[in-house]
Amino acid sequence: MVTTAEPASFPAPSPLISVIIPVWNSERRIAMALEAIARQTAPRDLFEVIVVDNGSTDGTADAARRFGFAQVLSEPIPSSYRARNRGLAAARGEYVLFTDGDCVPDPDWIAQALAETREKPDLGVVAGEVTLFRENGAGAIASSYEKTHTFNQKGNVEIGGFCITANWLCRRDDLRAIGGFDADLLSAGDSECSRRMVAAGHRLSYSPRMIVRHPTRASIGELIRKRRRVTGGRWHADGLRQRGVVPTLKLFTREAVNQARATMRSDSGMPTKVAVLGVIGLLLLSTHAEVLRLSAGRPPFRA
Repeated sequence: MVTTAEPASFPAPSPLISVIIPVWNSERRIAMALEAIARQTAPRDLFEVIVVDNGSTDGTADAARRFGFAQVLSEPIPSSYRARNRGLAAARGEYVLFTDGDCVPDPDWIAQALAETREKPDLGVVAGEVTLFRENGAGAIASSYEKTHTFNQKGNVEIGGFCITANWLCRRDDLRAIGGFDADLLSAGDSECSRRMVAAGHRLSYSPRMIVRHPTRASIGELIRKRRRVTGGRWHADGLRQRGVVPTLKLFTREAVNQARATMRSDSGMPTKVAVLGVIGLLLLSTHAEVLRLSAGRPPFRA
């Protein structure tokens, strides 16, 4: 009896880049993000896409699964940083490229990330540009505030010495070596982690050509919810809890004053400046209220 040998099977080659996208209760926007990934100009065999659903209660996970190129994982414990760590553990690429579930990458985003890896043999953390856009129905005042005061990656890198994970590229093993992100944080974990990367000897740089687009918050209510979440993250990540309530309130007040001064120096018209100043004052009040709530032992707010 003649037998034929089974054909040898070989593991699929590892991609160079693993794109990791945490998401929570955002089925419409994760579809937008993955549609943008589907239009990438980079060769498809050079990257993989990992979506990590962070305990969504809507159709987010199903929306992501409709894109056959995306591996959809689950991390039920709340924390986008815990979800990023879940993706990091599964990543096969030499590099990891992070964005958020509500971001829309430019068509050459991954191609530009690949160029960064070729051109920077000492690549540490590359912070890509985050450009804001206003969706239909978004309020003009909330959008004006965000465009003036948020998502400034260039300033984050050059002045603050940190970056945000809306657009972040680094070597997978470098991030694993420092323990990944702080999974206990609900906000500010990207700035905390990027500072640990720098402390470990990895260079932080800014790339204006590696672009993702992020929608502005649609309303003052969304800005307040974001501010509460960020305040809770900084309360834990930046050691504000140890400083005490009064020094923390003074810190946030100084930051609001600096925002007000930057608003007045901007090239916006005076009506817009007055509206943005009003938002700054309202957010400062919500920040102070959140600090008092946290100081009473309440858990961080998740939005």
